[in-house]
Amino acid sequence: MKTIIYLRKSSEAEDRQALSLESQAGEIKALAAKLNLSIDKIFQESKSAKTIGRPEFNKMVLYIKANQGCKLLAWKLDRIARNLRDSGEIISLLQENIISEIITPFGSHHPSDNVMHLALEFGTANQFVRNLSQDVKRGNKTKLEKGELPGAAPIGYLDNLATKKKEIDPIKSVFIKQAFELYATGGYSLKDVNNITYQNGFRTKGGLKPSKAQFHHILQNPFYYGVIRRNGQIYQGIHQPIISKILFDTVQDVLSGKSRSKKQKHFFPARGFMFCHSCGCLLTASTKKGHAYYYCTNGKGNCLEHKKYLRDKAIDELIAKTFQELKFDEHDIEIAYRAAKEKTIAQAGNINFQKDELAKKLKTTQERLANLVQVISTDPSMANALKPQILNLEAETKLIQTQVLNTKTQTLEEALFTLELTKKTFLQASIASFEYLESTDVEKFELLKKLLWNLKLKNQIVQQYQFKSPFSLLAESPKNLVLSDWLGWQDSNLRMAPPKGAALPLGDTPM
Repeated sequence: MKTIIYLRKSSEAEDRQALSLESQAGEIKALAAKLNLSIDKIFQESKSAKTIGRPEFNKMVLYIKANQGCKLLAWKLDRIARNLRDSGEIISLLQENIISEIITPFGSHHPSDNVMHLALEFGTANQFVRNLSQDVKRGNKTKLEKGELPGAAPIGYLDNLATKKKEIDPIKSVFIKQAFELYATGGYSLKDVNNITYQNGFRTKGGLKPSKAQFHHILQNPFYYGVIRRNGQIYQGIHQPIISKILFDTVQDVLSGKSRSKKQKHFFPARGFMFCHSCGCLLTASTKKGHAYYYCTNGKGNCLEHKKYLRDKAIDELIAKTFQELKFDEHDIEIAYRAAKEKTIAQAGNINFQKDELAKKLKTTQERLANLVQVISTDPSMANALKPQILNLEAETKLIQTQVLNTKTQTLEEALFTLELTKKTFLQASIASFEYLESTDVEKFELLKKLLWNLKLKNQIVQQYQFKSPFSLLAESPKNLVLSDWLGWQDSNLRMAPPKGAALPLGDTPM
């Protein structure tokens, strides 16, 4: 006769008062020792018992059926089951003597006992869960109607354990607001917003860099402008908003592809691309006496840069100066392009030659293998003698097939097209400074959206800035860069540029 133990602990509300698995195990093992019972197997899991489908419970049932006459020990009956289907199965197994006895520290149950007593205990456990679920739903609805959010505060807010309210996190709320402001410009992707806020110090509650999906969820959460969305319903919250409803709606327009759908009285092309180096807040802009001025928003309330205004023309000159980092001599670009084109054509011919040679080698190997197989089919007694040769040829065939797959499949036309795009990128970057100064405000905005992010000012001087990929590679590359080598870097927007002046480990040609 087998003796088994079933232990269960759930993190859900109905089990919060139950003993931990370790405590349950200690109590049950002490009870087994007192009854001189030797434990054969222990099943334990951290799952709610209010629904069917517990893995360890199902394993236990199969074990009981395979070892009829088991004694089942548990801390309480509600540890075994809280739903009618599982409890009904346990009762059936007991009635059929497949379970010889159910033992808890509070009593035992035998096949001959009145089944109503056992059914009543299981039924009480099930009804407790049902009542508790209704109470939780009712309590949550009451909270929502009062403007309170059930559960943990979203990032940017803190749970005040004393008042049970959601209060603004003085540190992370600044990054939340910055994320909305950045994305609302339409000039930043979710990846850009993530990178900027992370570099400025934004971390999740676990101290990690937020994911793109987390930012998408943040930017869609109306809690930040003062309302709570739950089960398709909107409730007015009593918490303090971090952003305005207008800013939230603007972000939703950008997310849905309706960016800049709302008319603006004044359009400031550089707004949203610049930050205060002292406090990390965005620079905003306004018009005074017919002129546009940029200045720190002073979102943290303690920045002296807020009092310093910079004319739009001065901003344009600062930005144009940063674009000088991208300038290459157009004559050098043309020479590099022609050299790279010749090299590309030569490499394409070499690759085609390699592919032809591999195809010939593969055909020869497969023919040799087919001949050996034919010999064996004619004379089976040769199988053992030829087996080593067959294995070698099979391995050689797989190796050649792998080499064929790894051989570059880009056509010459595709390679030359990529080279043309690379040349165009160099030329576009080279005239970016001049182009920016000569552009309209809308054209400036589009150019900034393509080239620049995270420009930081202090005392009206540029302290830090970054170019978007692939232009960041141009800014960090030596100006005598071989164009064909640079092709190895421009194929991914995820790579970061190497330190200025450092050699780029690309292809076979050194920098």
